[in-house]
Amino acid sequence: MSTLILTNHAAVRMAQRGIMPKDSDLIALIGTQVDDGYLVREQDYREVEHAMKRFLQRLRRVVGKRLVVQGNRVVTAYHSSEKHERRLLR
Repeated sequence: MSTLILTNHAAVRMAQRGIMPKDSDLIALIGTQVDDGYLVREQDYREVEHAMKRFLQRLRRVVGKRLVVQGNRVVTAYHSSEKHERRLLR
């Protein structure tokens, strides 16, 4: 999806209605396509919210894990200790 270009008319109307210009790409990304544009339904919001919660859970699960990589190959993986993390980050 490419970045949407706002006409002058659209920019004025969005400002009047409290819709920020950067929100147009977000609306197009998560909204449901309708005949002449996009509509963000409550269901669209809930689906994205659910996906983000799952993603955050996955992120939490990998905290403290380390991959050792050579080129594009994973050589090993392990749970890193705080002591080892400090040493790696020096």
